[in-house]
Amino acid sequence: MFGIITSWIIPAFTGKHTQKHPIIFSHLLERLTALIIIMFGETIVGISKYFTQNTFSIQSIMIFIIVVSLFFTYIVEFDHLIEEQRTHETGNLLIYLHYFILFGLSLVTVALDFTHESEANAIFSITCLYVGIALFYIGIVIASYYNKTTLKLENYVVVAFIVVTLMGYFTSMCFATFSIIAGVTALTTLINAVVITLSLVRRYER
Repeated sequence: MFGIITSWIIPAFTGKHTQKHPIIFSHLLERLTALIIIMFGETIVGISKYFTQNTFSIQSIMIFIIVVSLFFTYIVEFDHLIEEQRTHETGNLLIYLHYFILFGLSLVTVALDFTHESEANAIFSITCLYVGIALFYIGIVIASYYNKTTLKLENYVVVAFIVVTLMGYFTSMCFATFSIIAGVTALTTLINAVVITLSLVRRYER
């Protein structure tokens, strides 16, 4: 465990040395993106229990919308907004921001796996779900550092991420039933996906 934690932390202090040997940014981005896509695949596997003949319901669709909305948000940022042909980059920030996204998706996957269980603690499961979503959006916002000059993430997008996510969290906490949690969280992630997409569309229309 110590070795793993050390391997995460040490690169943060090697910037001066790694700047002399910059990485090929597009190659690192491609590999990290592939890792996140694999993680989304694991999330799909994790929610597959909601799509059997006996368990399929409207909540199943809401759960699927949550995953699709997060994936769409990731794709908009990393496929359309980010500048892939950057030079003189160490890649450290890109790696570290993906920790937020990776850990966030892991928490979302775990929370979606047991939120429907009657014996699950509602406060814990909702908090776990929304902390995961928040970590995911933190990673997306940090990634905007690498965006193309004309496609920097606008402040209202960040504000929307914060406000909509907090509203989703508190609404879910107030009602705390699986149906409400699934519906509200699906709406939360969908709104955020639409906001960042509309921001991109507006830039291209200018």
